[in-house]
Amino acid sequence: MVEMAARLFEAGIRVLQVREKQLPDRDLLRTVEGADLLAREFGATVIVDDRVDVARIAALGVHLGGNDLPSRIARELLPADAPVGVSTHDLAAARAAFSDASCDYVAFGPVFESSTKPGRPPRGVEALAQVAREKTKPLVAVGGITEESLDPVFDAGADSAAIVGALAQGGFLTRNARRLLDHARRRDPPGRVYLVGFMGSGKTAIGRRISERLRFPFVDLDSEIERTSGLTVRALFEALGEPAFRERESAFLDGTEALPAAVVSTGGGSFVSERNRAAIARLGLPVFLDIPFDAVRERLVEKGDRPLFTSVEQAARLFAERAPFYKMAPVRVALTGRESIEESTDKVLSAVYDRRELGGPRLES
Repeated sequence: MVEMAARLFEAGIRVLQVREKQLPDRDLLRTVEGADLLAREFGATVIVDDRVDVARIAALGVHLGGNDLPSRIARELLPADAPVGVSTHDLAAARAAFSDASCDYVAFGPVFESSTKPGRPPRGVEALAQVAREKTKPLVAVGGITEESLDPVFDAGADSAAIVGALAQGGFLTRNARRLLDHARRRDPPGRVYLVGFMGSGKTAIGRRISERLRFPFVDLDSEIERTSGLTVRALFEALGEPAFRERESAFLDGTEALPAAVVSTGGGSFVSERNRAAIARLGLPVFLDIPFDAVRERLVEKGDRPLFTSVEQAARLFAERAPFYKMAPVRVALTGRESIEESTDKVLSAVYDRRELGGPRLES
C-alpha cells in the first residue's frame, strides 16, 4: 500500500485516506507511517480511516464513521492541526456535522452505488446538492464516483471527490489517477503558464503534453517566430543578430495575452531579459524546468541545431550564466532528465496546482 501511495502522490493526488479493515494493528501502523513519510515529500496529507488510536500514534488526522469515536473525543486526542472528518448519509446528519466545532470537513454519500458502502442505498446527486446548499465547511462527495460523474458531483457543490474503484480500475492506478486529476483540473484552468529553462530542458515536449491533457492552447515561441518569418531561429540569429531576435521574441510574448489560458514554451534566453521576466510575471506563472547540465548535454549533442550551441564547453558556460535568471521563477520543477514525458508533465502540473492551493474541485483517494 505504501508503493500505491507513492504512485498516487507522484501522479498528483494530495489527500490520501488509509482505509484498511483487515490488517493487524502493527502492520496498519507501519503502512500509515510509511505513507505519511512519503506524503511529506509531496506536501500531501494522509488521513486514517476509523482508527483514532492509530491516528494518534502517527500524529495524523482521522475520518470517522457513525460507529466510531465522537469527533469531540477524537479532536481531544489528536494534534490541533490534524484534520478530523465525519461521514454522513442524510441531510440531518450533515447539518449536525457542519455545526460541529470538532469537525473540519464533512463527507456525504454514498452518492452512487458503491462496493465500499455495502447495504447503503445511493443518495443521488440531488441529495448531495441539498446538503451542499447548507455547507459551512468543506464537503467531500463519497461513493461510486467515476470520471463520468465528476462534473455532476462538482456541479452539485462538492469541494472534493473521494474515489476508490475508479482509481483501481483495471489495475492502472497511475494512469487512472492522471485521467481523473486532469478532468478535475480542467474545471479550473491555471491561466497562462510559461515554461522557462535552458535549451534541451524539455519545454516544448512537456508544454505540448500539458496542452493535450488540459485541453487548452500550446504556444512555442520559437516555432511561432519561425512560422511567421519563414526562417529558422538559427537563420534569424545569423541574419538579424541576437538583440533583434530578442525584440521579436518579446513582441510574440506580449501577444500571448490574447489567450486566457495557455501553456507557453519560451526560448532558452527569453527569461534572461528583464523585460521578458516582467512581462511573464504580469501575464502568468513562470515555471523553471531545472534539469542537470549532463542531461541537457546529451540532448544537445543528439540535436545540434540550436542557434547558440557551438560546443559542449560553450553550452556549459551559457548554462552557468543563465542559471541565476531561471532561478528567479517562482515555481521550480526539479527534473533528472530520466523521466518520461508523462512523468515530467505530472511534476509540472502538480507544482502549478499545488502552488495555487486550489479552492475549487479537488480529488482524493
